[in-house]
Amino acid sequence: MARAASKRVSAARGGRARGTGATGGKAVRGGRSGRADGAEAKPIAAVVRALQVVAAFRTSPRLALSELSRRTGLFKSTLLRILATLEQSGFVMRLADGQYGLGGIVYELGAGYVAAFRLEEIIKPALARLSEATGESAAFYVRLGEKRQCLFRVDSPQTVRAVIVVGQILDLDGAATSVLLNRHAGSAERPAAMNGYERLCLATSGIGDPQTASVAAPVFDTRGFLGVVNVSGPVNRFTAANVARFRSELARVAARVSSALGGIGMATGASGRGVAELDVEAPLARSAS
Repeated sequence: MARAASKRVSAARGGRARGTGATGGKAVRGGRSGRADGAEAKPIAAVVRALQVVAAFRTSPRLALSELSRRTGLFKSTLLRILATLEQSGFVMRLADGQYGLGGIVYELGAGYVAAFRLEEIIKPALARLSEATGESAAFYVRLGEKRQCLFRVDSPQTVRAVIVVGQILDLDGAATSVLLNRHAGSAERPAAMNGYERLCLATSGIGDPQTASVAAPVFDTRGFLGVVNVSGPVNRFTAANVARFRSELARVAARVSSALGGIGMATGASGRGVAELDVEAPLARSAS
């Protein structure tokens, strides 16, 4: 790390000497760290592999080296190097029987996450982006006994829109949101990867309210199914082309929300590919809780 820092300092000095730094005659182009365009950074392979190892413990408190190799798709020799590094940092520990478990620092990080967690800080910005991208109202629903409740909502900027207020309790009907609330109720299953999330989405039109159409997607957290996010509006605006676009946007947002809530498993496999490169198939991964 010290060597890498030294190289960065040398490069910075060299840039100023050549007149390409802040005091030079040429403007510096946007660097890698800025990413003002919102583009996603390319995953760092070594970090992805280390996270795969940590994520393997999400459903098992202790694992043997052979099981870790099976779950991550990594060779044992590679695993031993990663485990040694993680052990030195307090993220894993080797147990007396030779198996491995999570280290105390993970508990500390988890406690910090719980203390700082606010569901609305994740859901509300996602709904705002969804409404802006689709031009329709976006909302988040949970099941409340045999009914559904709107916890968060961002109204469409358009004059003609469905009117539902935050906190409103509604009957479960045959529309997309209710169908998903019924389908996943009490489920401890969750997606194993982000790609393919669109297949979990559902669109309906004129059901429940003959003038309203909607597209909905399930949201998951570490315990499994959490609720449903949807976009809704007048039937006439939900053309086939718009529904396809809404579904794609909704799947992207719902997948990111689920990922932020810990509801999407870490991708593993012999190729070492990242989550975004893998495809979701019909089966879902079961939560440990």
